[in-house]
Amino acid sequence: MKRLVVLALLVLLSLPLSATTEKVALVLSGGGARGLAHIAVLEAVEAKGIPIDMVVGTSMGALVGGLYSAGYTPLEIRNLLETFDMVGLFSTPPLEDAEYVDEVFSYKNNQVFSLGFGEQGLGNAPALIGDQRILELLGYLFSKYPNTIDFRKLPIPFYCVSANAATGERIVHSKGSLVTAIRSSISIPIMFTPFPQGDGILAIDGGVVDNLPIDLARSLGAEYVIASDVNALGKQDAVDLESLSAMAMQTVVLLTQEKATAQHPSADVLVLPELKNTFALDFSAHQEIIDAGWDAVREQDDAFNALADTISQDSPFIPMEATRSGPYFLLSAPKILQIEVQDISLKPGAVIPESLLFEDFLGRKLDAQTATELNFKLREIKNMYDLTTLSYEMSNDGKLMIYARSFGRRNRSISMGFYADTGFSTALPSGFVWYRADAYLDASIGALGKKQNLTFSVNATLGQRSGMTLGLTYPLLSGSKGTIDAVVQASYGAGAMTPLSAMISANRSAPLDRMFDVDAGLRFRFGKYGRATLQGGYLLVSVNDDTYTKRFYSYPVGEATVSYGNLGSRFATAGFCLEALGRLGYQQGLIHSIRLGWKQSFVLTYRDSMSYAAQLSLMRESFPFIQSYANLGGIDQMVSYGPLFLRRDVVYLGVDWQHRLAELLGYSAFGKISLHGAVYDAYDPYSGLPPTEDAYFSSSLWDMGIAIMVGLDTPIGEVIASLGASLRGEISFSLGVY
Repeated sequence: MKRLVVLALLVLLSLPLSATTEKVALVLSGGGARGLAHIAVLEAVEAKGIPIDMVVGTSMGALVGGLYSAGYTPLEIRNLLETFDMVGLFSTPPLEDAEYVDEVFSYKNNQVFSLGFGEQGLGNAPALIGDQRILELLGYLFSKYPNTIDFRKLPIPFYCVSANAATGERIVHSKGSLVTAIRSSISIPIMFTPFPQGDGILAIDGGVVDNLPIDLARSLGAEYVIASDVNALGKQDAVDLESLSAMAMQTVVLLTQEKATAQHPSADVLVLPELKNTFALDFSAHQEIIDAGWDAVREQDDAFNALADTISQDSPFIPMEATRSGPYFLLSAPKILQIEVQDISLKPGAVIPESLLFEDFLGRKLDAQTATELNFKLREIKNMYDLTTLSYEMSNDGKLMIYARSFGRRNRSISMGFYADTGFSTALPSGFVWYRADAYLDASIGALGKKQNLTFSVNATLGQRSGMTLGLTYPLLSGSKGTIDAVVQASYGAGAMTPLSAMISANRSAPLDRMFDVDAGLRFRFGKYGRATLQGGYLLVSVNDDTYTKRFYSYPVGEATVSYGNLGSRFATAGFCLEALGRLGYQQGLIHSIRLGWKQSFVLTYRDSMSYAAQLSLMRESFPFIQSYANLGGIDQMVSYGPLFLRRDVVYLGVDWQHRLAELLGYSAFGKISLHGAVYDAYDPYSGLPPTEDAYFSSSLWDMGIAIMVGLDTPIGEVIASLGASLRGEISFSLGVY
């Protein structure tokens, strides 16, 4: 009798348990921007009140599903598309700064195209698109969860799929870091870099092995499956496959869809949005994509209702309020109590920034404001240290973990770039309007010679002055404190080498000047920011303009330069730069130049910064050459003067206030107000006549001006528009890419 009572109790107790253990899985496929259609599925599920017991996603499905599992509502996920520049997230190169030759009193040139190659093949990085902005976004969106969480303890249990880049094996992420899991799952091969897992494994997009993991959801205990496959109807017709983008998308669909299609019958509800005309990175069309998702959801309305009826037999469903706050937003923002920087590169060796650089964030909550400031700081330091990414996560003890990643530089590379500007100025030697453009190509081949320690370089320019420089570099000394290289160079140039043939002069003579130069010397690098050169050479120059009584020049010259600083951009909000140049030669007597410059920027708020600059130039070199003068005009100094405002003697002082305006396509836009003044000698090199006096500042003028600049810092250069005016009545406007 007792046994019957116990058995009856067990049966009664098991009835409600069986009624509530039905597990509904939401399975979301990969598909790039097409995956935004999953938001419509989330909205439909909540509108019908169907409870979701687990989310399993791949690639973009992992991102949308991860947000939902973490406690974001469908409406909040929609709002993220408006809050964050999704197009800008996927429009940055993997390496924003390419190698360049350091020159004092000259900003580095940004590379439009750069390709490294070596024993491991082509490419500076194993992808076309960088992930700095993506990691910044993921770091903030999941910052309220520690990087050691069990994904099954999220508001909705979560699993996502990636693949081992070396073996092709499937990786199922169920614990640890949400940032790592989702970033790994969206690593579309060739498009995005594989992501390190912390154990020597690199992960690529889960779509390679399982783009619609329905079977995985079943193996995890799902009794019912709602699946959304955004690629199923994405195959292009033959007539539409005559473009690179269309063929690339078609290839991805064909490679990933066979296994996904085989799992379609296992779904209780299968949503198939029609998105074949949507490109994988077309995030600007997010509303059209979500609308297409809703169209597909409505086609499956009967299937949704049948599933709802089956599950709700024992208890009615309650539709979720669309405008409610999700569980994630009810969590408090974590407080930063410690900061640690780790190198996650597979091949360590790069210089990694110290945690002290981020100490301003100690004691602050990682809210939206702090995250914005931290992102700007990460980008500046990333470029300063020549890293691939500098990202962050929070650990469960209040520690901000900052992860540095570097691919290193290939020992052979080729890069191309340009700069160009146009505008008008009352300070031009003739006329009021100018236009100039210069393009350049740099190539280097390292690991030459018996000991593989020689580097051969070629630098070519085309523009105001066209030419080529061939160089050979041999390392003499290398250690933890710096390096010393021996350098030999030979250069040939043709074009505008005198003020009378400069492109900014409306009355310029034909740019047919010629120059040949041979140099040998030492190049030093010391510490993190120090560079110096010591070299001697011999110049042969022929000028074309018969205004000059002497048409051929040949003379020796020695030069020493020093630069120390970390200002890598005109828009850097913090840093410093010291520059010095000394040159001594002989041309019917001694010729010489002395130049000193200092600039420092410092942060006022996360949007505002100030800087000041000072410069002294005393130059007594052969008067017909542009390089014999200091350029006082242009956007780097007296903006109220046009470019190539050349003077022998200059004392310059400038103060700038800079404000970060906005993010445009993922790049920072700035506004700047500059107050500058200078004392300079009155000799005008555009007269074509030699100076009558050699004493410093023997006859001098002074001026003071104010300027307004607006700029955008992009991978192809700094796009800047400026307008300035001075007390002497000079006015200048320019627009250019530098």
